[in-house]
Amino acid sequence: MKKAILLIVVLSFFSCNNESPKKHSLDGVWQSVGYGRLVKIENGEYIMAETTSISCIPLMEGEIAEFSDALSLRNDTLTLKDGINVYYFTRLKDAPAVCKKDSPERIAAEKKANNPEHNFEVLWQTFNDHYAYFELRKINWDSMYTKYRPMITSETTQIELYKVLDEMLAAFNDGHIGLDATDEVEEAAAAQESSKDGSQEKNNKEKLRNYQIADAVANKYIPEGTAMRNNNLRWGVLEGNIGYFQMNQMMGLSDYGISDTLAYRDYWMAYFEKLEDVSNDTQDELDGLNPVLDIMLNDLGKTEALIIDVRFNGGGKDEVGMALLDRLNSEEKTVFTKKGKLDDGFTPINKVLQGASATPYSKPVYLLISTESASATEIMALSALSLPNITLIGSNTEGVFSDILDRQLPNGWEFGLSSEVYESMDGKNYEGIGIPPDVEVGYPRDTQLFLTKVKTDLETTGDVAIEKALERAKTK
Repeated sequence: MKKAILLIVVLSFFSCNNESPKKHSLDGVWQSVGYGRLVKIENGEYIMAETTSISCIPLMEGEIAEFSDALSLRNDTLTLKDGINVYYFTRLKDAPAVCKKDSPERIAAEKKANNPEHNFEVLWQTFNDHYAYFELRKINWDSMYTKYRPMITSETTQIELYKVLDEMLAAFNDGHIGLDATDEVEEAAAAQESSKDGSQEKNNKEKLRNYQIADAVANKYIPEGTAMRNNNLRWGVLEGNIGYFQMNQMMGLSDYGISDTLAYRDYWMAYFEKLEDVSNDTQDELDGLNPVLDIMLNDLGKTEALIIDVRFNGGGKDEVGMALLDRLNSEEKTVFTKKGKLDDGFTPINKVLQGASATPYSKPVYLLISTESASATEIMALSALSLPNITLIGSNTEGVFSDILDRQLPNGWEFGLSSEVYESMDGKNYEGIGIPPDVEVGYPRDTQLFLTKVKTDLETTGDVAIEKALERAKTK
């Protein structure tokens, strides 16, 4: 219902007009530099849509005032600052025809909204315009079109379309690529696959989960420790007065009044339901995190060294991990750069600053990483490369750095892709290979093998990464 209402509003905002935009005014049509977004601003209200050369799909609407000082205008370029990100928009004389109400292009696009061929074309065009790693991932996108496009016709069912797109995108081996159809379609596709392998359901039930092994590590090393935000944040003091802080997500930390005693799945279901009604979830995460960091560092501030464990952290918000590093850093500095795909090149380089504290934790810090340390967790590790008191222990992180460019197909399905390049201060891009540790533990890259190893180590010799950190701390 909400999407239908938004579509009506978008079509009315992106109406035909040939009037020249007001100079030095926010009113008008704006095209993002990279990222494929179009914004119409009128009388203090905005509508944003996702565009390709053949599609114009509503994204969000609201009042310009909600951006406050984050939005600025200079020389007909809009600049939007969002956390560590900076986005630019340039003024257009008018909206593209496919975005205009009652235009032949718009009418044609509406009629094809549920056409399998049209949806394939929109997804293919979006990747063609914005995916940043075809060469690195060894993907010839034109060849993929030649292979998969003939599989889709106007008679293709939703389940068949989903399976073709899913197979095509799986070839990238990119953890930031995803495709979400309706539950009905995904369940039907999964059922067809399960019928080919009768043991699939049994195998799924036997899989270890990150949060389970994180629980086991905490229960062994800090059984009397403090836990908050449904065990996403846990800490305590180990032997030798060494602090241990476990951070298991870069989100889920906002104080939305959700009980910490809920089961893991119930907590996250309640959390995502809350997210549907918030306007600035990044700020909410930081507002929920910082008071906890105050308590944690008050408890651990007098330790001889600090172990930060993000081996089971699959990511969330870049700003969350960097907020923790603020407390370990004495001087603000640029720690990495990022840029978005734009035509055959990239958007202007964004130099990202790591914040600092007047009273930082200055003792040795050991950051534990693994292949399960992904996305926003890797941004934290990338930033940590520039902080001299931090030593990385474990194995290479996953290697998925780009923010996910979330998009929608005309039929309502959602998908995401990697459209950005992150580089360290010495110009290295760790996409696909991950950030290497200073001290290698030898964890397997496979999730289940990694989790099994940590579980087995706990039951025998002890957690290898934690023990290595303790050994190094004793020699400092």
